Amino acid sequence: MDDVVTRLDVPGTFNFREVAPGVLTPGLLFRSDALNRLTRDGRRSLVDLGIREAIDLRSGFDRRIGGRDRLRGTGIELLRVPMDGAPHGVDPRTLTLPVVYAVVLDRHQQDIGTVIRAIADAEGGAVVHCTAGKDRTGLVVALLLTALGIDRDVIVADYAATAANLSGEWTERMLRKIRRFRVPVTDELIEVLAGSPPDLMTRTLAELDARDGGIDGYLSRAGVDDGVKSRLRTRLLAG
Repeated sequence: MDDVVTRLDVPGTFNFREVAPGVLTPGLLFRSDALNRLTRDGRRSLVDLGIREAIDLRSGFDRRIGGRDRLRGTGIELLRVPMDGAPHGVDPRTLTLPVVYAVVLDRHQQDIGTVIRAIADAEGGAVVHCTAGKDRTGLVVALLLTALGIDRDVIVADYAATAANLSGEWTERMLRKIRRFRVPVTDELIEVLAGSPPDLMTRTLAELDARDGGIDGYLSRAGVDDGVKSRLRTRLLAG
């Protein structure tokens, strides 16, 4: 699964790549960091890749801070499914990735179902993204791949590839923004910003497995039934 770490050259992004290349049908499902810095060449790249739908998981606050997706002139349909991972009333400086993931899974179960159904019914290529393309996007993609019956090692590897893509310029840019607010930069904060530790996704999926009905039950309650899974398999499974 070395191919899973391959970042596609879409100018204005850092973490744009196919989901599980070599496993899914090529050219149909992509994941990315935010599309608010797309250049003209970046927009052309999306068109050349055959992308017809972009699904933006950023919250309203994220979009106000980062800006709108720059899709004008591409003909790409934009679907906004806002999600956030911060518990109400909690200081963002105290957040950890396990807390973020628990909040997303509990608060946005129906939204996750909405995104997976949209991907199942998309025509042409689809890209799903949030700010970094790792947490909200990572959970949606992991659950979608689980619904397809993809091997757990492939799912975790797809998630873990993000950290290398975000290291360097992307992370430094985010840290500069944070320092303007005089927020202390800790190891925990850097992990929340740019980390994608494979053991965390492994534990997260195991915890969902242990819930009543397991991941299948979670997806069913989110509106991802057998019909949706069948459409996903028909659309996305190679061969």
